[in-house]
Amino acid sequence: MARRLVVGNMCAVQINVSRGKGRIDRDAEKTTGALLEFDTLRDFEVMKLGGLHVRRLKVVLQRLQINERHAGGKFVKLAGIANGREPRGVRSLQSFYKRNVPEFRDGVSSKTVALVDMAPLSEAPQAFIRVLLIEDNPGDVFLLSEMLRDAPIRFEIESVSRLSEALDRLDRGGIDVVLSDLSLPDSQGIGTFHRLLVHPARVPIVVLSGLDDESLALQTVEEGAQDYLVKGQLDQPLLVRSIRYAIKRADSERCLEQERALLRNVIDNLPDSIYVKDLEGRYLLDNQAHMRQIGAKSLEEVIGKTGIDFFPAHTAAAFQADDERVMRTGRPIINRHECVDDGSRSKLWLSTTKVPLRDVDGEIAGIIGISRDITARKDAEAQLALYTEELREKNAEMEDDLNMAREVQQAFLPQQFPSFPRKLPASQSALAFVSKYLPTTTLGGDFFHILPVSEMQAGIFICDVMGHGVRAALVTAIQRALVEELVEFADRPGEFLTRMNASLLSILRRTRSPMFVSAFYLLVNVEDATLQYANAGHPRPLHFKRDENSVALLTGQNARPGPALGVFEDSQYLTHHAAMAARDLVLLYTDGLYEVEGADGDYYDQGRLLEFVERRVQHGSDSIFEETLEEVRRFSFSGGFVDDVCLVGVEVQWVGAREPAHHALSEVGQIH
Repeated sequence: MARRLVVGNMCAVQINVSRGKGRIDRDAEKTTGALLEFDTLRDFEVMKLGGLHVRRLKVVLQRLQINERHAGGKFVKLAGIANGREPRGVRSLQSFYKRNVPEFRDGVSSKTVALVDMAPLSEAPQAFIRVLLIEDNPGDVFLLSEMLRDAPIRFEIESVSRLSEALDRLDRGGIDVVLSDLSLPDSQGIGTFHRLLVHPARVPIVVLSGLDDESLALQTVEEGAQDYLVKGQLDQPLLVRSIRYAIKRADSERCLEQERALLRNVIDNLPDSIYVKDLEGRYLLDNQAHMRQIGAKSLEEVIGKTGIDFFPAHTAAAFQADDERVMRTGRPIINRHECVDDGSRSKLWLSTTKVPLRDVDGEIAGIIGISRDITARKDAEAQLALYTEELREKNAEMEDDLNMAREVQQAFLPQQFPSFPRKLPASQSALAFVSKYLPTTTLGGDFFHILPVSEMQAGIFICDVMGHGVRAALVTAIQRALVEELVEFADRPGEFLTRMNASLLSILRRTRSPMFVSAFYLLVNVEDATLQYANAGHPRPLHFKRDENSVALLTGQNARPGPALGVFEDSQYLTHHAAMAARDLVLLYTDGLYEVEGADGDYYDQGRLLEFVERRVQHGSDSIFEETLEEVRRFSFSGGFVDDVCLVGVEVQWVGAREPAHHALSEVGQIH
């Protein structure tokens, strides 16, 4: 079986070519035995050969495929050319076929090469142009119809003799172009054209006239006709070209109108004012926002006018100066805020942009202006500035109040520590005290106090109020007052905290927000070397036993802490006991010391704290404080504390009923 090449859905006609002239032989079908197959056929071209118009196919070969079988499709036979020169391009096609199709190479001589002339099959009819010919002269109708009937493009012609009939036909649609005489039985002159022009079908119009009237031709074309043809000067190529160009121009104009409508729709719905001026400052284009701004009701009221027609003289002059500077230098103005006097009593603030308008040659032909009414924003900014200043003043007052409150809170803390017994100087006191207070905000919620219960007994009270800031500071002030009020119970730690809880509850229950306080109260008795304490939900202190070289949490038998203060009304706090010795140190602290998050998400808990200080049991009190704080800071991912920190240390210098004649004093701490 011979291999076959198939050419799309097209049919073949043989062309015999001789000395540049050709004739179509529709009967000859000299088959070479080979068939061609292509994927795509496109680009028909009209070629005139010796007075005949022949459609010659330009084949765009996208993909060649040789098939043993081809199911469906249409076939094109290669017809041989007899006794003539091969047309241009045939030799290259011949060499292509001979390289790729063995059957073609072996059975066809170089003189029998095909040029295939194609026309679409009936199932894919050629598109045609529907023409409405409005002409009352039968002779002109016949001549024009014949011209179009023999044209290389298919035309479908409908003719009417009256304008009314033409308008009725246009109402039904389906017309591509109108050829119209201006002199009709029911309409004469330019009026005929005007009535066709305003018809809703908006079909392109070519005016036909027996008069070679240059002024009339210009008028009709200027008013919308696609062309003006004089009947006596008309031939087929001119008529065909005029019709085709009329349709093309009408399509282009329709596209331009759609683009203009789209542009107009866009700019009219923008909130910004948009306008265009020429070199003389006259408005060429305007949108709805700008018309509202200048008080114009229609576009006709703006186009061709200048700023002096809408603004006071000094404002218009300022606008003109800006326009001239932009057009002279080519440098735009971008988003400049300016207060404009528009002639009304109120201020008008605009954000103005002006850029040069350039023509197709790049020359400056005017300016494009964009302005936005920012009056409301400026008013809001002015109001905001006023509020900001008022807020700044309020904040300054509050800052002063907070600083004063901080000073008062600092005054609540012991400024110097008592000696035990009182008559001795601090350097010979049986007890030495060290403290450190680090609030995280201006006002803290931690508090401590030292009570001289007797000549040989010292009470140390430490507490941590829930939260920070002013509320916590107020509760610490309450705590300070309660400590002074309950001093008569200071030698009984359990009763001291029980009564404090009852007093605090009577105050806090009047507040809307719940508050509670963790507290620890320690009573140090130098005379009998004992410690008594009570715990209200507070971290247990650290007991440094230097003679034993150990550190332990201060806990006794059944020394479970009671609830925080301010929670339960009937809470009873127990007193616990422990022994102490000379050189012992008891370190009281709030939970802000160890509730610190590290880089890995772990927290610095009491276990880490105990492990750290065990290695420093023999260090002085001040050193232990500073090293412990630095250790926690290094652990913290933020390098600091997130909660208030309060440390209070009491170091036993000596014990007994009386002061020894000579004893070694450890370093005595100061208040920090």
